[in-house]
Amino acid sequence: MTIPTSNGQVKSATLDVVIAILWLGMMSVTLIESDFYRYAAILLMGMSLMLRKAPLRASSADWLAIVCVAWGALALLRFLFGLIVDGERGASEWLYAFAIFFPAMGLALHTSWHLIKPILLAFFCSALVLFIVSTPFSAIVAGERMSPAFHHNSIHGAVGCGFIFIGAFYWALHQWEIGSSTRTKAVVSAIAVTVIGLAIFNIYGAKSKGVWLALLPALGLMTATTLFYLRRKTVLVAAISGLLLLSWGIYEVRDNVAHFGAATLNSVVMIVERLDSGVSLERVMQDAIASSDTPISLDERLQLWANAIDVISVAPTFGSGNGWLTIWQTTPYRGVTYTLMHNGYLEILVRYGFTGLAILALIVISAIYRVYRASSAGVISKSAFACYLTFAVYFAVTILSNSNNRLAIGESYALLFAATCFACSMRLRSASVAQRGDVALPTGDSSNAITAHLRG
Repeated sequence: MTIPTSNGQVKSATLDVVIAILWLGMMSVTLIESDFYRYAAILLMGMSLMLRKAPLRASSADWLAIVCVAWGALALLRFLFGLIVDGERGASEWLYAFAIFFPAMGLALHTSWHLIKPILLAFFCSALVLFIVSTPFSAIVAGERMSPAFHHNSIHGAVGCGFIFIGAFYWALHQWEIGSSTRTKAVVSAIAVTVIGLAIFNIYGAKSKGVWLALLPALGLMTATTLFYLRRKTVLVAAISGLLLLSWGIYEVRDNVAHFGAATLNSVVMIVERLDSGVSLERVMQDAIASSDTPISLDERLQLWANAIDVISVAPTFGSGNGWLTIWQTTPYRGVTYTLMHNGYLEILVRYGFTGLAILALIVISAIYRVYRASSAGVISKSAFACYLTFAVYFAVTILSNSNNRLAIGESYALLFAATCFACSMRLRSASVAQRGDVALPTGDSSNAITAHLRG
């Protein structure tokens, strides 16, 4: 007997497929460097409001949503004022206005909650295929520098691979936490382990020292999470096996790692030692820049950071807005070939000063706390929160040496980070209302209780 399918069901299924593809587009920036995520975000918000009939008033009384929209509006108005009144264009100033869309992205994820499980499966399967197709195995084994996946820059690609590595780990861990079937755990673990191996291999090939550094605290959190959630016997076997494999891999490529990282490490150690001895920061930076022993990549970063410090000193409280680029032309190392500062915190400080940095820190910390509350209430798994926190720590360290918040991967991450926060907030409020009314909240299968931001 054939069960008839209504037009409404077909339309709903088609809409689900389209929305799932758009979420994959949001996450694809970890593998393919493009601006598609921007169009995907616009479509997701529009479809949630028009086709899903999602009510915006759900966020109208949320103080964090108000802060985000107010901050985004302020950034946009300041950009327009500087452009129209002062004739200052700045560089990438309007990106900070993206915060206006944070609550709407949360609404989009809230209405797509039932699609998270298939989206994650599709993403990691796609990552596996793309890694296999794009990885230049022989070149990496030979110790050459390469750009992972379909990125235009080795550092950008390495950052994306780091996200994928972390995400794949917690995707597998989630299955163990919620007690998925043996078959599901086996399939997910096989995909995740392969993806993790290829991601690490590509990170090594990219030779990005900043990503190597950022993975250290991430690995610490991942280890702690594993010890907390899995059975001790399983943990010991997995930890020992992973440690032995990683140690063997590092030993095998030790000469190549030293070739690309030793000079930078020595220079950094020397700078820290001089600072500890009481020499002023300005003098230490000047001497390091003048020294022929400082690697070119670090030398250029020091010049950029010295320039940024000069610009920040002009308006430390509220920043210089669009005008920072004009002030930049008066700095001592203005001859450096670009103005991408290779430090995300300095990017914020030159534009909005310590006030802007404090507001953005408030948004980030509040978001992490909300997702933590969601995991405590059972809205998402504890592995999902651990993933969210590890992503935040990893990204925070990557922007110490790169301006990833001014790049596609940083913009996409910010939108997905915010979407997860506000979607969890909405589901927490729904759960609270349901409990007060003694009505069960239809959250779906527990396997869906995982953040949609398991991306790269």
